[in-house]
Amino acid sequence: MKNHFDDKRKLIFRILVDSIIVGIVAGLFSVLYRFIISKMDIYRGYLYADSNIKSILILLAIAIISSYVIYKLLKWAPLSGGSGIPQIRAEILGKFQMEEVPTITSKIIGGGLGNLMGFSLGREGPSIQIGGASAKLVGKFLKREPDEIKYLITAGAAAGLAAAFNAPLAGCIFAIEELHKSYSKYVLLPALIASITANFISFVLMGPETAFSFAVAESLPMKLIWVAILIGILTGIIGVFYNTLIVKFQDMFKKISSPIVKYGLLMAVTILIGFTFFKATGGGHGLLEEMSLNKFSVVYILMILLAKLFYTTFCYGSGVQGGIFLPVLVIGGCCGSLIFSMLRNAVPIDQFYINFLILGMSGILASVVRSPILSIILVSEMTKTFEHLIALSIVVIVSYYIAEAFKVAPIYDTLLERQLKDKNLLSPVERELGNYSIFEYTMTENLEVVGKRLREIDFPKHVIVLSIERDGQEFIPNADDYIQSADKLTVLEDATDALDIDKFLKYE
Repeated sequence: MKNHFDDKRKLIFRILVDSIIVGIVAGLFSVLYRFIISKMDIYRGYLYADSNIKSILILLAIAIISSYVIYKLLKWAPLSGGSGIPQIRAEILGKFQMEEVPTITSKIIGGGLGNLMGFSLGREGPSIQIGGASAKLVGKFLKREPDEIKYLITAGAAAGLAAAFNAPLAGCIFAIEELHKSYSKYVLLPALIASITANFISFVLMGPETAFSFAVAESLPMKLIWVAILIGILTGIIGVFYNTLIVKFQDMFKKISSPIVKYGLLMAVTILIGFTFFKATGGGHGLLEEMSLNKFSVVYILMILLAKLFYTTFCYGSGVQGGIFLPVLVIGGCCGSLIFSMLRNAVPIDQFYINFLILGMSGILASVVRSPILSIILVSEMTKTFEHLIALSIVVIVSYYIAEAFKVAPIYDTLLERQLKDKNLLSPVERELGNYSIFEYTMTENLEVVGKRLREIDFPKHVIVLSIERDGQEFIPNADDYIQSADKLTVLEDATDALDIDKFLKYE
């Protein structure tokens, strides 16, 4: 037993040291991607500045070249499409095996070209997958075991988010709440170290600024807390509509068998948006900054809301490289701004305008992603605002339950499930994936297995329970041992069965 615990301590120490390396590598790649995206935002303005024949011909040539390059990159690295978050989740579960170098290359080049053209997609999802792929590269270079590499991939994904938004705490919460959906020291500590390291890299190379320049000057008073409920209701409904639209557009693009027709349609809509409503192009960082400085009319807010809602889901449905966080935040900001505009003549709220934007941003994330703590922490870190957690919490809770009431699944769960059903995404090697992996699960009182002997539990697949940690003490169980609430089970399972067992042993 002593050797077992000594080995475990060495494993933890080794993973923590490796996490520093992962944070550096993931931070460098994520910052590179962030830098490229920021430059493409500038160049896109030049592309759509003029509408004369020469400018349009140049734009069409770039669109054709970009379409061809993006298509080839996605053929080369089929798991690099979309945001990359479902792919990272599937990688951790043992369902996918992404090729690291092709994935990183495709994400950076494809995402950069898409942003140049004006796709309404964000940088956070790609940064997360770039971070995870970087971590896998580090793990293979250091010749770590498959289980250790999975923890490093989680840490790398957290580091990618931290570098993308200068939000290290959000990176940690993302690893727990979105990727693993349970707490484990093998998840939290490496994610924390890698996130802080990547954030340091971002500060050194890009400057110590938060993702957004605006912040709350004065907290929303308790007598106006009902405003948070209104924003929560609106963002909850809009988030459900957003998740539904993504699925609809994915289905639409899947029916288009010709790549020429598919990318021709995508580019045609993009160019049309670029010339008719340029502010709707790109992720929307500059648009949110502009919204924080100017109080737009209700009509203009609705234009932005509808344009981002339909154009973002359209772009994401095409399967090109790009995330949804940033465009979703714009939609959330529009929801908050819309509520503000409707109330400002009846209630003295002018000094709280920024509060409405930030509350909308948190609310929409909670509805779309269904990760409430991440929604609060991420927006708070991006806007350097921690003084109004009560209002943020109310918005997030209301939005979360509104979305749940409509019985529309969280977007990343939906995207993961759809990708697992798409056999074309898996290479023959990936279909034959059969390596065993070790997972940790924390038992909650809601689970059916709690209160039962191990011999009484009908697991969906074959598993081996290696150990149970209870009240700080770890022991090797036998068939007659009971499972208790708060127990931590260390389980050996075939990676191909991980998703079924993951659902069985977690109350969600």
